Order: sequence, then structure tokens, then C-alpha cells
Amino acid sequence: MPTEPPALRSPEESETAPLREDGGWMPIAERLRLWWTSPALRRRAPAILLAVVIALSVGSRAYRLDTPTESTPGSGMIFDEKYYVNAARVIAGVPMHPTETYATASPRGTDPNAEHPQLGKVIIAATIRAFGDNPVGWRISAVLFGTAALLLLFWVVRCLNGSEWLALGTVAIAAADNLWLVSGRIAVLDIFCVPFMLAGVGFYLKRRPLLAGALIGIGMCIKEFALYAIFAILLLEALRGIRHLLAHSSVDWRRLARPALTVAATVAVFASLLAVLDVAVRPYHDGHRVDQHQAAICDHLLIWSGACNHVAFMNSYAAGLRSPNGPEGIASYPWQFWANVQPIDYFTTRTTITVGGTVTAVDTTIAFRGEIQPVILVTAWLAIACAVGTAIRRRDDMSFFIVAWIVATWLPAELSSLIGQRTTYLYYMVVTMPALYLAVARMLGDRRIPRWLVGVWVGLLLAGFAILYPFRTFL
Repeated sequence: MPTEPPALRSPEESETAPLREDGGWMPIAERLRLWWTSPALRRRAPAILLAVVIALSVGSRAYRLDTPTESTPGSGMIFDEKYYVNAARVIAGVPMHPTETYATASPRGTDPNAEHPQLGKVIIAATIRAFGDNPVGWRISAVLFGTAALLLLFWVVRCLNGSEWLALGTVAIAAADNLWLVSGRIAVLDIFCVPFMLAGVGFYLKRRPLLAGALIGIGMCIKEFALYAIFAILLLEALRGIRHLLAHSSVDWRRLARPALTVAATVAVFASLLAVLDVAVRPYHDGHRVDQHQAAICDHLLIWSGACNHVAFMNSYAAGLRSPNGPEGIASYPWQFWANVQPIDYFTTRTTITVGGTVTAVDTTIAFRGEIQPVILVTAWLAIACAVGTAIRRRDDMSFFIVAWIVATWLPAELSSLIGQRTTYLYYMVVTMPALYLAVARMLGDRRIPRWLVGVWVGLLLAGFAILYPFRTFL
């Protein structure tokens, strides 16, 4: 018997309600199954999941961003916020109580925290102007820069020819690390540098040396240790040079051009921007202008003389932070960072339960800690060893990057501690962590590792995240 032709469908129905082979309408469950297994979704899955990871990361860092709040002058600040937020207040011209840090240290519109360049505090001052002199105004910039660091970490992995899935795994691990989470939601300067360092290396890998150097130079105007990205680039090129020498038995001197241009751009941008900042937001220390108390080291450099004197002061100040008898208080040796020795209590709130005049329990409700997620750190020991082995065997850029980044960002602290007895702190690892995240993600992505074992590891990672999350109660 002849069958009736299927009813004509509008273009919209054709898009949303496909027919089965027998001409009937396809059930929703079947449509979802086809959508879930479609090649188009597979191509888009890493981008979709990246958006999910970023959204969860932003949510976890922005949750109760106004906590702790300032109930009395000088209260409600986490760790070194008392320096950077108050310096930003002076820059923004915000009235302060006389007892607060830097309240009377320098005129309004200047920077009383001359031991670091001004840019990071200028950024915090800008968000205070935009969102008000409140915890959200202080900390929103850290959330933004922490998010930028995650996105740029994804891009750098892709620049190293890593797959989208490897880049996604690296970002997911970074988002679950307590040290990056806490640093990415409080108004301290370390996380502000990381996006500029990662962007600089990414553009260098894309053969844009001048832009790479300019970005690193801008990062140095937040904290000088952004210069470590240059060390990483130089080490990466040295390893590449060794690879070329082993393959061709000759030295390719042309390879020196790109790193030389990057270094030149970094120095030029850093010196010029710092010179502008020193004029626009004059640096003070102990109530005195830095450029008045430093010898005229570089007067012949014209507009850069003030910046040169400021750099001399910052380096002199850093050299004076010494622990000749070994670390005390929250300080630790750089080699101890790899064992999470001396995690830092940034801010803690406890609730005491008393029954009949007797304390029956003490509950920690808020705990901001400078501590690396232990699951990530322990796994990184093996992952770094694997990366070193792969660098020796395969001589690939990704392995070279992992090794170069760790050496360039951690070794300077170890040498300054060993030679100059410099005081060092665990949170210095903030800039080293990107290489650890990548090394761990790469190792776990190895097909020789059983998937059930990766699943167990992810469970431990999430448990560690929950244990270290700053807010221990959601009430």
C-alpha cells in the first residue's frame, strides 16, 4: 500500500526536531544522544568545558568577596592587604583613619610603598575609585587578574603545541589549587604579575619578541620578579640551542636575535613606564621621597634617572630583608617550598562553643592559608621528573618550557637565600606553579596511566580543594 508522505516541516522544525528514518518525530532523549555524540560537540567540548571551569573558578574566588570586611579602622584586611590596599588608598586620595598603615606616610596621590613599583597599587586604586573603598573595591582586581592568568595559561599550553584537552586539564588543576585561589581573590601583588609573564612567553613562542618584552616590562612595574619570565625565555632558547647543536653539529647564532629583542624591549618598557609612574605617582618610604634619598646614580640618563634611583632603592630594600639565623615566623627556605613547609595563616576566624562556662568546641569558620594544594604538589614531584626525562629523550619544547620555567622562577629565590640569606616565603611559588600544573596534567594524560587511577586522583584533588577552601561554612 502506498504510504502517505511525511508532513512538510518549517525550517525551524527541521533544525530542532529531526525525523527518524520511518518519517516519525525523533524523541527528545534520542536527539540529546545524537547531540552528545556529534562530531561538532566533540570539537567544541574543550571550549565549553573551559568556560565551565572558568565560571566555577570565578565563582569560588568571588564568593563572599566582601568577607572579611572593615568593621573598624585597620580591620578586615587579609595578610599584606594592609600595605597594598592602604597604599592604593593614598594613591586614590581616599580619607583614612590616622591609625591605619600609611595614613600619614606621604601626600595624597603618591605611593608610600616604594619597595615595589606603583602599577599594581595603581590598579587597586582604580578599582577603589570604580567600586568604592570597600572589600569588593579592593579585591575585584585580583579576581580579574587571576581569571586572566587561567585563560593565558590555556593559551600558553596551546602555543607549546599542547592539545586543547591538555590545556583544559592544566587550567582545571590550576583552578583547584589553593595557593592560586587565595592569591586570586585578595589584594596582594603576586597574582597581578602572572598574566603579564604568561602573555610575554606566549607571544615569544608566537615569534612576537617585541610585544613579549613589552608585556614582561609592564609586569615588572607591578613586581620586579616578573623579570623571571625573561630568564625562562633565555633558558628555553639555551635548551633549543643545545637541541640544534646535537642535531646539526653547529651553532645557529641567528637564534640569539629573538631573545635579544625581547630583553631590549623589556628593559626599555620597564624603565620608561617606571619613569612615568615615578612622576605621576611619586614613591615614598618612611615619609621621604625615594628620589631625594638615593644618590644620583643615573642622572645622565635624563628622564630615566628617577626610575634608576627607584630600582636602586627597591634592590637595596630587598637585600636588607635577611634571615642570617635561618627563617623565622612565616618564612621558610625555598627548598622547603617543595614540601609545603611553613604554610602561612593569612586570616582565620574561629567560633568558640561554650556550655555552662566550659569551652566544648572551637570551630574554624574562615581560614585563608598560603598553602599549595598537597595533592598537586606531591604529584608534581613525579611529574617534573618525567618532564626532565622527556626533555632529555625527546627534546621537545613543552618539556623544555616546564624545566626552564621552574628553574627561572624558583632558583633565584634559592640562590638569594643561600648566598644573601634573603628572607623568603612560601607564596613566592605563585609564579612557579604554572609549570607544575602543566607537568601534572601532562603526566596524568599519559595513556599508560589507568583511567581509574586518574579518577581517584581527581577525587583526591576535589577533596583537597574542599578541605582548604577558605570558607568552612556556607551560612
